[in-house]
Amino acid sequence: MRADAEDNRRALLEAAREIYVEEGTSVALDKIAKRAGVGIGTLYRRFPDRDALLRGVLVDLFESMSAAVRRAEAEARDAPDGPPAWEAVVRAVAGLGLGPTLPVIFRERFDLIDEPAVAAAMRGAITGVEGVYRRAQEAGLLRADVSFLEVQMLAGMLSQSGPSRPPMIDPETLTDRLVGILLDGLRAGPAHRALPGEPTVFSPLDPDDRAAVERAIAEENERRARG
Repeated sequence: MRADAEDNRRALLEAAREIYVEEGTSVALDKIAKRAGVGIGTLYRRFPDRDALLRGVLVDLFESMSAAVRRAEAEARDAPDGPPAWEAVVRAVAGLGLGPTLPVIFRERFDLIDEPAVAAAMRGAITGVEGVYRRAQEAGLLRADVSFLEVQMLAGMLSQSGPSRPPMIDPETLTDRLVGILLDGLRAGPAHRALPGEPTVFSPLDPDDRAAVERAIAEENERRARG
């Protein structure tokens, strides 16, 4: 792919992510093209329809997670005295800004989870990230009373590029500080107080968990329809 074509693709994916969070997935495609700084024809050449763009956003997010895992593990091997891999993964997930994007898309289009490209990318990302966290818990680095889902949710909510950030504060600086606070609370150690309840467990790879999500989404949509 030519460099300019790849630049356009990345701009479209980033614009789509931003606008999905702001307005939902049914937003007009020409609005996404305008935000990306390209013509609508360029969008359709890269993504022939709305579903293709949604699939592209999801695959890109999950592949970015997988790439973050590979980088974190390589850096941990090359610099054993540096931060452990699980901490690098948490920082990477926070930087991706997954928190607002995935819930919006899956709440409106949970059926996309069964699209082959999305399912394959998601499986690779979840398997990789879960493996890093599990090995960290087994090594006594990550506290054992938190689940994979809880770590991911916390990391995903820390991106400070959105409207909740005070406008005078640099988003990267604030995200880095918030991640530092989170990591300090997640590191294994004797000073932790017991957490309430049991670890939150959910996996989109589990058919029963997915069925429960589908029921919950259907019930929520029904409540909204009733007003």
